[in-house]
Amino acid sequence: MGPPSETAGSNDCESVSSNSVEDEGGCTWDELVLRNNLTALVVDAVTECRLTVRDLLESAGVETKIVGSGREALQLTGVHYDLILVDRLSGLETIRRLRQRNAGSKIIGLTSGDIETDRVDMMNAGADDCLKKPVSADALADILAEIDYDINNR
Repeated sequence: MGPPSETAGSNDCESVSSNSVEDEGGCTWDELVLRNNLTALVVDAVTECRLTVRDLLESAGVETKIVGSGREALQLTGVHYDLILVDRLSGLETIRRLRQRNAGSKIIGLTSGDIETDRVDMMNAGADDCLKKPVSADALADILAEIDYDINNR
């Protein structure tokens, strides 16, 4: 999946949606047009997954930091991220602590396990939602569009 198309401007995707994996009516990758400079932190123990998500985010113009563990993520202090993606292996405690420190950030859990069970666990820990790995570009576009929309309407 490539970067957002240059002609997407006439079909700006900035509607708010629930970002649920099952959403059918949200933003697609090809429709994504960001009006703000967004930042993201990707916390994933699996190098390939970490790099894949980073590449997607960066192709949309999102400044992205990647780390391989919850411990590394928690060592990052004083930095605000618009989006934080945390894999299940990094732990629910990581999500709890990141939520305490980054109250305004959108935190999305990532799982290769049972999406329904992990979504409940991660949301109870403070995540806003949970996505199934491998992360779909359209699901990510929907989340980015919502963050961008929220920044424009503060």
